[in-house]
Amino acid sequence: MNNAPAIPFHAGPELSRAINRTDFFRLLKSAAQHYNFDHFALARISEASAPFAERDVVITNVAERRVGLFITTLKEALGTVRAKSAQFLATPVHGRSVQPEDHRSDLVFNEFLSGVFLFIPLFTPEGRRYCLVLSGERQEPDQSEVADMLLDTMRIFDKLYEEILTQEMSGRLTQRESEIVKWTSEGKTSAEIAIILGLSEHTVNSHITAAARKLDAVNRVHMVAIALRNGLVS
Repeated sequence: MNNAPAIPFHAGPELSRAINRTDFFRLLKSAAQHYNFDHFALARISEASAPFAERDVVITNVAERRVGLFITTLKEALGTVRAKSAQFLATPVHGRSVQPEDHRSDLVFNEFLSGVFLFIPLFTPEGRRYCLVLSGERQEPDQSEVADMLLDTMRIFDKLYEEILTQEMSGRLTQRESEIVKWTSEGKTSAEIAIILGLSEHTVNSHITAAARKLDAVNRVHMVAIALRNGLVS
């Protein structure tokens, strides 16, 4: 089990050059790895869920099909009540997930079990709540490490807010999002769109998630229907 490094991450030049989701994905992944965490998820806080739902995730390196399990394990690590209240806190909280006695590893493989979860609350200037969740096989962080992680996370989040979130809050689709929604409306899968546009499938899915969030859609079909109804794609 690894210890967190003694020095903070401090993104430096990479942060100043970050302008899109891919840049911030790389930054958050690098920061997570620097502190010996394997997974990260940046999400909007939803008062209706504890502490957030799958559709609230903004950027993550957790596979799409595993996000639900990631959130469930987070709740177990922090405790259901603590996870519910974590969304209202202004300071990070952490805990370790444990394998339930009735868990059948041969039925459900959970790569997040026995790992440390760190929940870092974040806020936009308008008071909107977000969080960054880190998980991995490492010792629980001490106060000094948490302070470094909080500082790094806030610096990255502030830049992310400036470059990405303000545009998302406006409800306007970017050119790339509109392009991907159009291909989706024509029945193309994420893998097919990735080939057409020369992107990774992960990037395509990130754009679809962002577009669906802006349009307040519950799934891809709903997203396309809203886009067509409002003339956002032709």
